[in-house]
Amino acid sequence: MYFEQLLDGFPQEEFVQRIYRHQPLARRGLQGPWLRWGSWETVATILANPQADVLVARSGELWPGSEPLTYKLARELHADGYTIAIRHAEREFPPLAEVAYEFAQWFCGTVNIHIYCTPERQHGFGWHYDAEDVFIIQTAGTKQYSLRKNTVNPWPTEETLPLDMQFEREISPLMKCQLAAGDWLYIPAGYWHVAQAGEAAISLAIGIATPTAMDLLDHLRGELLHDLRWRQRLPVLGTANTSAPRELRDELAMLAHDLAEDLRRRLVDPAYLDRFVDFNQEKFRGGNKPDAPDELK
Repeated sequence: MYFEQLLDGFPQEEFVQRIYRHQPLARRGLQGPWLRWGSWETVATILANPQADVLVARSGELWPGSEPLTYKLARELHADGYTIAIRHAEREFPPLAEVAYEFAQWFCGTVNIHIYCTPERQHGFGWHYDAEDVFIIQTAGTKQYSLRKNTVNPWPTEETLPLDMQFEREISPLMKCQLAAGDWLYIPAGYWHVAQAGEAAISLAIGIATPTAMDLLDHLRGELLHDLRWRQRLPVLGTANTSAPRELRDELAMLAHDLAEDLRRRLVDPAYLDRFVDFNQEKFRGGNKPDAPDELK
């Protein structure tokens, strides 16, 4: 329902095969309740919970305050040029929980939804990239997005996100996209991006962390634990082993060759690949489905 609303006639197969994970895509004229969900009213509802996950930043620098962020304080900071970023809004706002649930089914990934409230002519965060695919839905005001393909750290994962992303090393061409209320932008995982508000802006960011090739290997490890071949002990690696270093390496190489062949056989086994797909589909099918918002019932 929600994904189809975003595509609004754009062929789903074309999006998945040609756009998704390959290149950004911007679309206009989004209909439905999205604009109401990305609003100060929603922010007020979420900030009523003092445990809400919020970041406050201006021009790439975090707000140094430590007191709980009330709605009143959030509006004051926003008026002073700070971007208010509510993370995991789906945990606090039921309509967005329904959106997150559906996107998790569509893409078999972990979904989080952020709300960004950016003051006029400001940006909260500098050039960066995410390990997630992101759908940005502009719900109020205007924002200009600058994007660049990532040649510095392609295909990043959460484990490989550095503190210093070294944007100065990037050599790929610059792209720009202007969003107004009702527009949306898809940004593939790893793409550099930075946003600058024109008019004061509010946007929803749907981030989707989908399985990587490492997840395929991690899942297989659970099966290897039940195989005697993979539980066997390696040759003694300490000084108790009096073999010459080359002999020890040769012995390890023979064992590793046999294990590599077993690993290859397992990874291309159709039955194993079916189990991996079933595992992930069941994983993101689990849990109680939130109730759909009344306006969409």
